[in-house]
Amino acid sequence: MNAWTFESQPGALGDTTVTLVEGGSFCVCSSSGDIVPGGAQGVYHADTRLLSRWELRVDEARVEPLRVITAEPYHATFLGRTGPRPGQAESTLMVIRDRYVGGGLREDLTLRNMSDEAAGCVITMHVGSDMADLFEVKGGHAHHVSAVETAADTSGLLISAPARSRGARVVTDPMPTAVPGLLTFRAVVPARGEWVVTLQVNPIVEGEETPAWFSTQHGIEHAEPARRRADWDRLSPVITTSNRTLAQVLDRSRQDLGSLRLFEPDKPGEPPSVAAGAPWFMTLFGRDSLLTSWMALPLDQSLALGTLRRLARLQGRADDPLTEEEPGKILHEIRLGAHSSASPFSSHAYYGSVDSTPLFVMLLGELRRWGVHEELVEELMPHVDAALGWITRSADPFLYYRRKTDHGLLNQGWKDSFDGINFADGTLARPPIALAEVQGYVYAAYIARAHFAEEAGDQAMEEHWKRHAERIREAFNERFWLADRGYYAMGLDGRGRPIDGLGSN
Repeated sequence: MNAWTFESQPGALGDTTVTLVEGGSFCVCSSSGDIVPGGAQGVYHADTRLLSRWELRVDEARVEPLRVITAEPYHATFLGRTGPRPGQAESTLMVIRDRYVGGGLREDLTLRNMSDEAAGCVITMHVGSDMADLFEVKGGHAHHVSAVETAADTSGLLISAPARSRGARVVTDPMPTAVPGLLTFRAVVPARGEWVVTLQVNPIVEGEETPAWFSTQHGIEHAEPARRRADWDRLSPVITTSNRTLAQVLDRSRQDLGSLRLFEPDKPGEPPSVAAGAPWFMTLFGRDSLLTSWMALPLDQSLALGTLRRLARLQGRADDPLTEEEPGKILHEIRLGAHSSASPFSSHAYYGSVDSTPLFVMLLGELRRWGVHEELVEELMPHVDAALGWITRSADPFLYYRRKTDHGLLNQGWKDSFDGINFADGTLARPPIALAEVQGYVYAAYIARAHFAEEAGDQAMEEHWKRHAERIREAFNERFWLADRGYYAMGLDGRGRPIDGLGSN
């Protein structure tokens, strides 16, 4: 199973790159709004790159970028201008690209004529797609393959990759002249007037086409992402401070957190879970989503509620060495891309995480300590006990990790790069490894379960989990403390030796 690691991410996207996100969809493009092929730029949905090229030309020339305005995480306005018109010394034609990302793409393209003479223009949009899986992009293996077909149809362009059950339809209003890979509009922009075209990219997943979330069928303000964003702004706590910098940081953090929320289309009333990060981690991760929703408890407890429920539905039930699924285990990440050699199990959950499972129990305990969601505890208690069953089957008293096959993550804690866990002399620690912070999560999980038992009046169960907590606490202080160094070891290696590299998670 391939999984995301820091060293295998795409290279730096550059300072001029613009990223827009909404749910599991995102767009990475240049400051002009163009998506230039050959790198990591594109429009992504369901872990698939729907568009790898989206380049605008006016009279066969590029548009000069002037400014980018990002009003919301899913919306940007790209301002540019064409070259001077015939007989003019300066440009008189402004180009405005209003782009909305979510479940595909919507772009409202406006040409605004500043002169007293009508402008005759040929506008072309070069469109390309490799239908690459995210894992192909991050591994640098994405390339256009013959299996991707592009054809003109009555609405614009139809892009399909039958072997991957993925595709996209480009719809425009007004209608263009369309040939594979190219949309052409012949326009007359009135003097002191405007010409407007709307382009919409609808994803096709498993043969089913769905309209982009900012559909032309309704106003932008009525789109589901816009309504959810307005509710988030309206219902979020207001923090007042005289420190302007702190106020800006808090406001930006609130906006960013709102943009990381993940909603499940088939569960419209369900609270959202939270993604691990934009743009490449806009999906559910065990560790990252649990930690983020835990830290966000003072702001919005629904993120923890939604994350816990979704992870519970995906909790391990069987033994599968390839995905590292085990009964009771909480997943590391889930990917939705098409089956490909770069990501053979990307349509399934991957469970190669040692800390997601204790964090699951710990977060439910923290949520209950806020004095709410008693019914959630009852709902999730079987999942809590299944998670603790996985922990106690593996921990004696410490919880170690070791991947099941050579396709999994070598290191399965927060530092999950292959060289992230090392001794002070630089020697890499070899699994099985017991990480320091993971033992803290296990301790917190035991304490949480003891609190649940106390609330239920089950004194025997309460004492049982308190003994587990006391045992791991005493053993940790004995085995992990490096008296000669004055700090705790990062972990224990497969031979039980303290990993004395100085680091922090």
